[in-house]
Amino acid sequence: MALKDLLIVGDGFSAAVALIHLLRQGVDTQSIAILGMHSPGRGNAYGCTSPAFRLNVREDLPIIFSEDPLHFAKWANEHIKDPQAKTSAGHFYRRGDFGVYMNQLVHDQLDGRALNHIQGVAQRITGSDGHWRVELKTGEHIDAKAMILATGNPTPTWPCPVQIEQIFSNLTLTENPWPSDYLRRIPAKDHVLLLGGGLTALDAINGLVEQGHQGKVSVISPRALFPPSQAPWVRTKQPQWPNPITPACLVGFMRHYLPNIPTDQSEWQCAWEELRPDLNRIWQGFNAHQRRILMKRFGWLWNLYRFRASPQTIAAYQKLRDQQQIEFRCGRAKAIAVRDGAIHVTLSQGEVVHGHHLINCTGVARDRLLDQLISDAIASPDVLKSSITIDPQFNVLNPKGKAYQSLWMIGPATMGSLGDVIAASAIAKQAEQLAKAIRLNWMPSSSVQ
Repeated sequence: MALKDLLIVGDGFSAAVALIHLLRQGVDTQSIAILGMHSPGRGNAYGCTSPAFRLNVREDLPIIFSEDPLHFAKWANEHIKDPQAKTSAGHFYRRGDFGVYMNQLVHDQLDGRALNHIQGVAQRITGSDGHWRVELKTGEHIDAKAMILATGNPTPTWPCPVQIEQIFSNLTLTENPWPSDYLRRIPAKDHVLLLGGGLTALDAINGLVEQGHQGKVSVISPRALFPPSQAPWVRTKQPQWPNPITPACLVGFMRHYLPNIPTDQSEWQCAWEELRPDLNRIWQGFNAHQRRILMKRFGWLWNLYRFRASPQTIAAYQKLRDQQQIEFRCGRAKAIAVRDGAIHVTLSQGEVVHGHHLINCTGVARDRLLDQLISDAIASPDVLKSSITIDPQFNVLNPKGKAYQSLWMIGPATMGSLGDVIAASAIAKQAEQLAKAIRLNWMPSSSVQ
């Protein structure tokens, strides 16, 4: 293949918003190539088929364009027919419909121009500034002058060994639940095991309830607790943070600022959302040791509260709870076995949970491509040892801490370096900022329309 000017690695939301904002900055379509197996914009998060899988934020929060923050809300009102989306906390639309929206945005920005979309999966990245090579699973390779890593959240994998001693046609193991196609294979009266107690488990519960599930559901999780339901909230004031601020000061200030009421109440969520805009700035001001200590001591609590569930999924859980169909089995899975006509999950304390269907709801796996960059000494691990390090301009850093000038990364994997980068609006803001920088500082004038 000919040397590409700019290659976007990924085809999900992060890759799509990168492409959209590059095109809006006038970068020539012929200068951009995108690598992935799916239609840009859908990916793992928004390529699901079940109508039960919903966004966990209301319609005004997925902001793709900073100058038009209600673009999705207006589009949804015009194009989506979904009476069940409306709740007292706002409209929570189907994730598949948001995928349609993202795909439409890409189509609109292309405006009839052909997109160089390379079908393939990146296996390995080598090279240096000005000439990068991506090796594909097929053995082929792509060379590019510059590259944006926008791989999004890696597909879930089992968190422990799986041993299949016998194959039973009536049992199912679902390692990746995000596409949601597994739901139709579950008979109504079977016992379902959910491995994990976060938003993915709530998606599964909502899907089971919508298809009239009558059997037992066991949630295997370290804590018998789901994220709280979204409430109507607005930011009404600006917190006055202590200065200077340490991790201990941060935690103490947040505890004092948050009201002592249930987390599903509007007043609590208003206060929480008032704190969030400054947290990335504060995080970036901490050194590596401070960041690790903060996440070690309070990471689980942060992950619980920064993710909140759509009211529809919480209502589905409450329905199963009221009908005594659902239970929590506290612990972490250490082994999974299929034998004797059942699925057996052994927990850390030795307890064994049995069922007919096991759904892996433990969340994202490690990104093997980023791990490869670390092992090949092209990039350095971030402070959380979960991704690679980037600077505030999204440049990937080499092991000596020097920024590459033609290798960038955006999306959830930037969390260890930049802070809370999970929401669609946060990733879109990254893409917008990076696209402007590439347009001004990197792309040759011949590649800009």
